Amino acid sequence: MKIALAQINYHIGNFEANKTKMLEAIEKAKADKADLILFSELAVCGYPPRDFLEFNDFIASCDAVIQDLAAASKGIGIMVGAPSTNPNKEGKPLYNSGYFIADGRVEQLAHKALLPTYDVFDENRYFEPGTEFKVVNYKGKRIALTICEDIWNIGNENPLYTTCPMDTLVTQQPDFMVNLSASPFDYKHAEARVNICKENATRYDLPVFYVNHVGAQTELIFDGGSLVVTAAGVVYDEMPYFKEAYHVYDLEHIITSKETHHMDQVRPKQKIALI
Repeated sequence: MKIALAQINYHIGNFEANKTKMLEAIEKAKADKADLILFSELAVCGYPPRDFLEFNDFIASCDAVIQDLAAASKGIGIMVGAPSTNPNKEGKPLYNSGYFIADGRVEQLAHKALLPTYDVFDENRYFEPGTEFKVVNYKGKRIALTICEDIWNIGNENPLYTTCPMDTLVTQQPDFMVNLSASPFDYKHAEARVNICKENATRYDLPVFYVNHVGAQTELIFDGGSLVVTAAGVVYDEMPYFKEAYHVYDLEHIITSKETHHMDQVRPKQKIALI
């Protein structure tokens, strides 16, 4: 299986621009014969959308982009973040979801379970937490689809949360993990992200594909640095920081690889130290 990672600068509420960038990446991935392409958390609407989520036309615009992506999914699978409507009257009206799209339709949703409400985050205000976790089956592979914070509670050691989605997903024997993320920059956070991906890889004995936003939204900066980590906890590739990027990876090569591949990036903390 070939997997494309698209690290993109999304703009909050700029649905046409966000969609255009994703459609361009999808066409490129098709030309590169990728089987699956990954976009980041809430990529459709940008992150963090905050009170825009309370407007029906904003959610309708998100849904319209999802349908356009579905129309482009003939011949390729797509994993992308977007809000989805909670069908139950109880709880918050929306989920922060990862969509799996293939063959012209939405095949499956994964709802984010761990909703951060600290520092710059206020997700519990808008979203209902996911409580059911199911692997995605695609082209003979079983994929554990997670969203950002969902991989940060390894072993239920974080006192903010009471669940760990991967502890459930791993019982379904996935072949690899995907994490759609919107992780802002601070001077030491890049190293923390690398370490958490390594910890997940070794704990669950699975390769990890982690895709992040890049660019700026109001007071937040997203630094990119999307990752591919082998099941042994070795960073196979680290995508560039502070710029858009795209790359296609061969899953079988990552499974058998013992060495790093494209590790030529300098992390933000190191850059700051050099200034």
